[in-house]
Amino acid sequence: MDLTENNTMTMIKTTLAEQAYQELRNRIIQGRLPEGFRLLPNELAVDLGISPTPIKEACLRLEADGLVTTSSRRGMVVRSFGETDVEALYAARILIEKGAVEAAFDAGRFDLTLQKKFAETLAQHKYFATHHSLDDLSKALQHDRAFHSLLVDAAQMPIISETHARIVAQTHTVFVSLPGDYSRSVAEHQSILDAIKAGDRDKIVQALKT
Repeated sequence: MDLTENNTMTMIKTTLAEQAYQELRNRIIQGRLPEGFRLLPNELAVDLGISPTPIKEACLRLEADGLVTTSSRRGMVVRSFGETDVEALYAARILIEKGAVEAAFDAGRFDLTLQKKFAETLAQHKYFATHHSLDDLSKALQHDRAFHSLLVDAAQMPIISETHARIVAQTHTVFVSLPGDYSRSVAEHQSILDAIKAGDRDKIVQALKT
């Protein structure tokens, strides 16, 4: 095999691992792979129509994301989160969002264009939040993540955005297993958006904590 063929095979392998990672990550966040579910590379390979090697690579990335844990008895399983875990994740999320919002506000990045994106995401969140199927809840949480991502991404600090995305994804793997009315989160997001439109930095930060 010459260098060109070797590079091509490496690219294919990387692409398959990325596809497997995205698919498994989505399934976990959407509740289709519940906590404690065993991730068996051979079975998942058949399901996804690829070899086990990209699956194993994807699982290692998911473990780094905090969505999967390795057990000596059961191998890799979807992570279970306790109350203490959720409290710690929430506290970390607030700290990140507070700093990001303050930086973005001071840089004047909450302009009309970004406000429109907030409003569009909020409208979609509101639509799905009062429905009760797993699919509707998954979509509501998807738009919830999008709203908070817009807040943090406005600071234009990629490393902070990446950390925040991992934290929110972990938190939502818990929420997706708890059926209920998420209209309260819609009201919280509306308060944040109202404070952004009013140009009130302190109220934006306060609304994050509610």
